[in-house]
Amino acid sequence: MSNLISSPNPPVRRAWLRRLDRAAGDLNVLLVVFAIGLATLDLTFLFTQQVIDRLPQVTRVVDVEPPPAAPGPINSAIPR
Repeated sequence: MSNLISSPNPPVRRAWLRRLDRAAGDLNVLLVVFAIGLATLDLTFLFTQQVIDRLPQVTRVVDVEPPPAAPGPINSAIPR
């Protein structure tokens, strides 16, 4: 490959540089697409964090034992 760069033949060098430029151009398009995708993902994450922060707090429902009955005569409804 170093022979192509230092080649005294200018058409070969130009062809090699053209090919390299085309590959770099294709790679740049791919990198721009990745950058846009990552930026969109980042903005989506920031937006959802703002939405989550503005939601009301979750109310937790817990089963609690009923309070003990008031002290009184036991079985008062049953006649003796």
